[in-house]
Order: sequence, then structure tokens, then C-alpha cells
Amino acid sequence: MISILLSFSSATSSVTEDIEKAEIRDIKGPVGVYNLTYLYLVLAIIAVIILIVLIVRFLKKRKKLKEIFIPPRPAHEIAYEALRELMNRDYLKAGKVREYYFELSDIVRHYIEDRFQLKAPEMTTEEFLSTLKYSGVLNSEQKGDVRDFLSHCDMVKFAKYLPEQREIELSYDSAKKLIDGTKEIVVQDKAGNDLS
Repeated sequence: MISILLSFSSATSSVTEDIEKAEIRDIKGPVGVYNLTYLYLVLAIIAVIILIVLIVRFLKKRKKLKEIFIPPRPAHEIAYEALRELMNRDYLKAGKVREYYFELSDIVRHYIEDRFQLKAPEMTTEEFLSTLKYSGVLNSEQKGDVRDFLSHCDMVKFAKYLPEQREIELSYDSAKKLIDGTKEIVVQDKAGNDLS
């Protein structure tokens, strides 16, 4: 036990000697838990990401604003173009009268569908004429013209009736007359904007 006391006393004396030899300095300030450099770096990265997102959103919005709304082509323009293409195919010169009537009838049916939202291409002639009878989209004269036109086309398409050249021309004229008489009239103001 004496030896323990002696060693304790020598330890205390060496600590005291060290304290006397040591130089007295001021207390250091508190050490931060986080290094501020990393905090600034993280904040800068977040700011860059936010800036990129804002720029992308702005550009998308701007692109949407620049997109010009192009209204769908009027049904009569599509039908006129289809009639011109039909005449350019020379079905009649090749003796393909039946194919000519199939396409002519299809052009008129699609025109009616596009113009009046009646599902003409999906219906038989009888179904279509029945639907047309109770709709108010055409006047009685136009309904009669459609009935005569489709009936004549059906005779050529399904009954293998072979019309004369004059009948073929009258069928084409009848289709064009129907489109002319029912086409949508677009009214424009002085600036060229559609008012209809």
C-alpha cells in the first residue's frame, strides 16, 4: 500500500511540474459540428437544380404558347380533294366503273360523317337514310338527292348495273352538288379570323 501511495505522489508531482512548465493560453472558441463549406456547396447545388427546373418549365410553357392552333380542315375541302383524286385515278378509262362508284359513294359518306357527325360509312344505305330522315341536318330536297345518289351507287356496286357515260357524269355532278349545297360557310372578319 505504501508503494501505491508513493507512485500516486510521484504522478501528482509530475503533473504539477508539467503545469508549471506549460504556457498559459486563451480558451479556443466552440468547434462547429458542420463544416460550412459543405453547407454552402449543398445550397448551391439545390439552387442550380431549382433554376434548371424553372428554365425547363418556362421553355415548355413558351413552346405551348408558340404552337399555333390549326383548325381541322373543313369537310368540303377534304371531299373536293378526294373527288379530284378520284378523277385522276382514271377508273373509267380502265373500265373499273364499279370501283369508281364504290369510291364516289365512300367520298360522299365520309363527307356527311365529317360535316354532320353522322356515322354514314358504317351504316347500310337503308340504315343511313332512316337516320337521315329523322335528323334535321339536311332539308327535304337534299335528303332526296342523297337518297337518289346512294340508291344509284348501290345499283352499280351491288346489282352490277352498268351505267352509261352520261349517268356516270350525273352521279359525279350529284355528289359535287350535295357537297356544294351543304358545305360549311366560313365567315371571316377584316383581320382574317374565323367568326363561324
